[in-house]
Amino acid sequence: MQQTFSKDGLLRFGDHVLVKNKASKGVLVFDSGDRITSYDEAYACTTTDKSTGPCARSAIVITKAEEDFAPDNLLRYGQKIRLESTTHLFGKKTYLHSCQISPLAFARFSRNQEVCMITRNVYNTVWKVVHANPSLRISSVGEPVRANEELIIEHCATAQFLSSDKIQYGNEFGTEYEVSVCSQTTNNKSQQLNLEKVGKLTVDQPTKLNLDQNIWYLMTAEDPSLAAPTEEPVYTIDSLIAEIREKIKARGTLGIRGLARMFKILDKNGNQHLDGEEFLWGLKDFGLDITQTEAKKVLQAFDKNRNTTVNFNEFLRAIRGNAISDERKAWVRRAYQKLDVNGDGTVRLDDIAKLYDVSKHPRVISGQSDPREIYMTFMSLWDTQVADGIVTFDEFLDYYRDISASYDDDAAFGAMMRSAWKLE
Repeated sequence: MQQTFSKDGLLRFGDHVLVKNKASKGVLVFDSGDRITSYDEAYACTTTDKSTGPCARSAIVITKAEEDFAPDNLLRYGQKIRLESTTHLFGKKTYLHSCQISPLAFARFSRNQEVCMITRNVYNTVWKVVHANPSLRISSVGEPVRANEELIIEHCATAQFLSSDKIQYGNEFGTEYEVSVCSQTTNNKSQQLNLEKVGKLTVDQPTKLNLDQNIWYLMTAEDPSLAAPTEEPVYTIDSLIAEIREKIKARGTLGIRGLARMFKILDKNGNQHLDGEEFLWGLKDFGLDITQTEAKKVLQAFDKNRNTTVNFNEFLRAIRGNAISDERKAWVRRAYQKLDVNGDGTVRLDDIAKLYDVSKHPRVISGQSDPREIYMTFMSLWDTQVADGIVTFDEFLDYYRDISASYDDDAAFGAMMRSAWKLE
């Protein structure tokens, strides 16, 4: 990733910087594989104990949080700012966030205020830079901030300071250090006594020095060549649909079928269309972490007649894909022929109930689910096109198109069919 090079040593809005902590000696980073469940979409923050340069998980962009009509683009002490990720890691911007401690939101180990990156730029993502020297904190407001020098990052909503300590935090990158919001100061009064002696102490002036846990550096590049811009990725609707497809796939072999039933429950008038709120909460109730903005983008892509609704069958077909290989289709036909005992080209639901074997289901083998629970779930997903209790081959094949989407290769799909229907 690019890292801004500053010729005059001053910081500006739009600069790409590394945010380094004095106590942990690590750079602020975030982890796309470590989701924070307290929010629609949020990711954990740490400082890394390794020598980290500008990369997708460490590059931070300084932006204004509000229009303050400043005469230039310089970052100044006291200005309200946001610290954003680039779009290279998540395909979208995320913002450094904290909030007051609650039973659902707190730092994992220290129990201080939790810090994470979220996708919504709410007020809890607003910060400001203040001087590291408490005696200069008020007089420095409005002065330009210099790169690579000690400073403190204050969370505007709670008036507490960004902090990192050598509290080990294990993740897929190894051992890193926890980041939280907690003002940490010295206990002695030497600073206050010195200010009283020279007559500079005022009632509202902070006097205690902050510990290294609260000291940060906004690091710019030492070499101008590191400032070369990198191409921003294009996060298309296809990228978003692919992401949703992977999330549904992670739900197991019955994922798409279960989502279809959820949509049908929400479709009160039976027209196979959902509005934006129904579509969003259908995905959420199914267990998919998707933001309102993402759901809106998907809806717009499938809203053919621009009436702010989505045909959920079209959406599910796009997620699933309509293709199924000849080898898989042959397995489906063999299972159907076994069920069609009288050879009339139809199968009844009770025939399926008699022959379906759940004993080899992964959740039954692992002990996560009772066989009857898996069996009842399986039977509940058979919504035939005509409610007559008869399953035609087309309906049977359509069902296994949904299941097929969860198998990467034909051999695995064939093994599943062989086990489920006791095929030779």
